[in-house]
Amino acid sequence: MLDASPDRSAHPLLHNLNEPQREAVQHARGPLLLLAGAGSGKTTVITRRIAWLIEEEGVSPGSILAMTFTNKAAEEMRERVQRLVSVPASQMWVSTFHSFCTRILRREGDRTPVGRDFVIFDPADQKSLMKQVLAELKLPEKQFHPRRVLELISDFKNRCLLPEEAREEALDPWTRKALEAYDLYQKGLKNHRACDFDDLLLHTERLFRDPAMQAVYGDRFQFILVDEYQDTNRAQYLLVQHLARRHHNLCVVGDEDQSIYGWRGADIRNILDFQRDFPEALRIELLQNYRSTKKILDAASGVISNNSQRVEGKGSLKTDLGEGESIQFKLTEEGRLEAEWVAQRIQELRYREPEAKVAVLYRANWQSRQMEEALRAQNMAYRLVGGVKFYERQEVKDLISYLRLVSNPFDLVSFRRCVNAPTRGVGPTTLGKIEAAIPEGGTPLEGLGLLLRSGDLKGRAQRELGKFLDLFRRAESEREVLGLAGIVKWVLQESGYLQSLEDEATLEAEGRIRNLEEFLSAAAESESLGLRLSEFLDRITLAADADQLEEAAHLSLMTIHCAKGLEFPFVFVIGMEEDVFPNRNARETPEGLEEERRLFYVAITRAQRRLTLSAARRRRVMGTEMLAMPSRFLRELPPEALTTPIRWGTEIYQAGEGVRPGSSFSRGSGGVSVATELQRIRSFFDRVKEPSPAAASDDPAPVEVSEPQDPSAFSPGTRVRSPRFGEGTILATTGRGDGLTYTVRFDQGGDKRIMARFGGLERA
Repeated sequence: MLDASPDRSAHPLLHNLNEPQREAVQHARGPLLLLAGAGSGKTTVITRRIAWLIEEEGVSPGSILAMTFTNKAAEEMRERVQRLVSVPASQMWVSTFHSFCTRILRREGDRTPVGRDFVIFDPADQKSLMKQVLAELKLPEKQFHPRRVLELISDFKNRCLLPEEAREEALDPWTRKALEAYDLYQKGLKNHRACDFDDLLLHTERLFRDPAMQAVYGDRFQFILVDEYQDTNRAQYLLVQHLARRHHNLCVVGDEDQSIYGWRGADIRNILDFQRDFPEALRIELLQNYRSTKKILDAASGVISNNSQRVEGKGSLKTDLGEGESIQFKLTEEGRLEAEWVAQRIQELRYREPEAKVAVLYRANWQSRQMEEALRAQNMAYRLVGGVKFYERQEVKDLISYLRLVSNPFDLVSFRRCVNAPTRGVGPTTLGKIEAAIPEGGTPLEGLGLLLRSGDLKGRAQRELGKFLDLFRRAESEREVLGLAGIVKWVLQESGYLQSLEDEATLEAEGRIRNLEEFLSAAAESESLGLRLSEFLDRITLAADADQLEEAAHLSLMTIHCAKGLEFPFVFVIGMEEDVFPNRNARETPEGLEEERRLFYVAITRAQRRLTLSAARRRRVMGTEMLAMPSRFLRELPPEALTTPIRWGTEIYQAGEGVRPGSSFSRGSGGVSVATELQRIRSFFDRVKEPSPAAASDDPAPVEVSEPQDPSAFSPGTRVRSPRFGEGTILATTGRGDGLTYTVRFDQGGDKRIMARFGGLERA
């Protein structure tokens, strides 16, 4: 008897899909773990799976809940499904987690502390309320900065912990006091009938703990799909568990190798433990990559295989796009030359392919500065994605306003900006009084001096503005003595601006500090070219005027985090050095280092045709020229994927136009032989590969290089003090004269390599 069942392989919803994709689309009931590798067409699979449920399984669109992380992704998913089905897809719930929770709370809010008609507090509202809370508790903002306390509260909420439940984690006095602020903050939100963004998740998760509510919404949403599951936090995980408990028709889509948001609460264990939560789950791997060539994917696989936090038994990505070009690596003498080399390569590429789309990726926003300057020098249009151009960033503009006022005391615009940065209690009324006191033809600083002498200012404003005026009185003589980089550093410290960010102690503040350090490096570079303060400021202004070139660019600059989900034919990844990539803070724990490696994996897999990596031997950090160590991730690249293998035995960094045996490179005013540098690099990587039991996990031990020592140098074991990093111990000393360099283990900041002539080290 002939089988009369229809041939589903020819179904339009299965057209052009590979076998794992077809299997994922047709899987109707029961839990499904869909491991979607980079460039594997997961959005196509997700939308066709939803369409299959509606068209072939007869599922009502209103029974389907699909959640993702951005409104753009949700809208794209909704539109693509609608093009595939014959019924209104608008009945589906396709949204972000926060939008879903808002919708639920608008319906069920009477069961929560804030009711249905709550308002949603944005970050500015949250900070305002927290300031009131800290004032009521008499907690000084210097120790309990509002943003820092709010970060702690956000972490607790993302783990679904209310103040009373978080007390067992309050092991230190600061956290115990911060929990008092958390408790009062929540009461304040309740009094305002308000939620912050984290409350949307927290209150909804609490609501769904009720078995009756689980039954209502578990029956309503019989089919649940969660995209980017590797990025879910504890609250989102519990929400999904509550909703899926009734029918188990849960499909989660993600890739643990692309989990790069641990710093904001994402928990990679959610995807790693999915099959433990649902032992009956079907696991499907999408490993066919439609984006990149084989050599690019081999490099990605070689790097990520060093991680332990991976789904057991997972396969590697494959492609039908051919071997492709090998990966090129370029080492330059210092950061400025690295940016110029990349700009030159892009210029050559664009000459051959004018419409080519190119991306320059970097680990942190501060790295854009030299790249922006190199591109502007060649009059090349570019687009800065997901960030503000370097010289337009708030903290940079604040510092520039100080320097402009030092250079030109008549600059009222700069005075208005810097007089309350950091905050000095100067409101519109006080500012009006200062401006009214300016004598005809005089400066704002003269007006401030007259107002202070009049006794019209009282309390904090009087004290802080007195210090502010004194700073500019001293700046005139200091600038002549200190030079360009010196006066920038002096202003940063004496103004209290740097200290205010350090007191804030948040991730945002850390990024802003790094931008200011990069600005100081820019000043040091300009000083080496003979520029004075006024000329340096002119150069910055002209750089800002060139920003209009960016609009129509085919060249994009962005952090790797911003690049996730994107693809480009040509990709450059710059700054492949320890403390840059992996980031100096993230690499302090095994978990942090693995997330950095996943970030590198994401960077590699953005490239379609060609991937170029670069690094510098020396890089300025807060104006100090530091010797850079090669990123450990370079060691993990498979040699066969590279243009010329990076050899660590007989030559250093040999890749493309790398250094050859017998050559030397400049360190300060002297030269260091390749043999000496090779010993340092080989010893570094040996220690990374086989760390000493006494060493901190994954933190490279100091390397002592057998060089003639400078008799004036601090000897190993000496306790020293740095104006930037505090106290520490000298571990090793290398070089002589201007090239004298210390390896210092700081009590609070880990190991740093500091050139003596720039570091300002003193005996502690």
